[in-house]
Amino acid sequence: MLHTLSNKQSKAILGWFLIALFFCYQYLLRVIPGVISDELRHAFYMTAEDFSSLGSYYLYAYSFLQIPIGFIVDRIGIKRSVLFSLFLCILGTFWLTQTHSLFAAQMSRVLVGAGSASAFMGAIKWVADHFEPGRRGTLMGATLVMGTFGALGAGHPLVMSVEAFGWKQSILLTCILGVFLVIFIALFLKDSQKKSSIHFDMRQLKKDLKTIACNKTIVIYALLAIGVYTPLAVLADLWGVSFLMQKFHITRADAASTTMLMYLGLAIGSLTLPAFAERYRLFTRVIQICSLGLLALFSGMLMAHTLSMLALKGIFLLIGCLCGAEMICFSGALIGSEKRTSGLTIGFVNTMNMLGGAVLQQLIGTALDWQWNGAVDPAGVRLYTMEHYVWALMILPIVLVACVLLSMTLKKKDFDGYVKGAH
Repeated sequence: MLHTLSNKQSKAILGWFLIALFFCYQYLLRVIPGVISDELRHAFYMTAEDFSSLGSYYLYAYSFLQIPIGFIVDRIGIKRSVLFSLFLCILGTFWLTQTHSLFAAQMSRVLVGAGSASAFMGAIKWVADHFEPGRRGTLMGATLVMGTFGALGAGHPLVMSVEAFGWKQSILLTCILGVFLVIFIALFLKDSQKKSSIHFDMRQLKKDLKTIACNKTIVIYALLAIGVYTPLAVLADLWGVSFLMQKFHITRADAASTTMLMYLGLAIGSLTLPAFAERYRLFTRVIQICSLGLLALFSGMLMAHTLSMLALKGIFLLIGCLCGAEMICFSGALIGSEKRTSGLTIGFVNTMNMLGGAVLQQLIGTALDWQWNGAVDPAGVRLYTMEHYVWALMILPIVLVACVLLSMTLKKKDFDGYVKGAH
């Protein structure tokens, strides 16, 4: 009996690890445009709004597919969904290196976003289906930790690779990594879920989705996830490197390594915050403190005239750590969800989450172009000043204020019941 239980647990952990590796890989692909923004803007002669589309189109595809993919995975299993998704990621990434058209580059990011859609949701659904509620928060946090390794690989290492080999060759290397990942998942992921044909019962989907969307607890946590995720989507995924170079006059390598520290902080926060909240039943208070901390740190950085590299690295590390409260939001959304619709619930929350990040990325690009004073570099690419970036990024404190106010509506008893139920 003990051997059987141990074997079952080992398979569950191995399955989670393989899907989390996919999540790690798609994070690497997600943040590439922010790190090599100069090369991409010059290769496709992009304005700020054009460049923001590379991030926002990825997130739009990612978000709009969360609900249908959650519905599919609930019925056909995780393995087949993950393998097909990986194929889309590799295809979209390869396409970016082969085109000279801005439209084709945007469509390549749509493919990568579509392919990435099942990574996080698949890992979280695996956790929800194979582990008890009391352990879910920690494993959900560990999933984000895996993602940080992909993001950290897109920081200083990618800058050095681009400078040595060129941006196209460096991105092609990520395609090769994806092929190896496909092989590992095909061979070693054992999905115990019974497979069925891909049949959409639209009436059931609408009924389940309506139930989820009318659940006040799920909606509140989905909105809070937007608030605590937004700094990561805006700074680490797209605008952080350019902002730091203009605001604090540092090199691209230093700016990239600094912004990627958000993911190291996210790794720490995603492990410690959910575990601390579960142990002491302080979910509501932790979310409120993290929201206030994000507001204070980001507002302070925007208003500061000068900061040392040590201070900047500390701020970005802390911002990333506080963003780890996102995992508490996903745990909270699963409170009132049935196991049958856990994938759909996760898909709904992640749709709201990523849509918020996509909209803000594009709004910031639009704000930069709206302020543009006509300056261009020798290649004819638009130049933006430090004041332009500060003004455009002021939208983030507004979002964080709304997040703080919304967190005040949470009821402590909601999560207490959830944790007690786990015991």
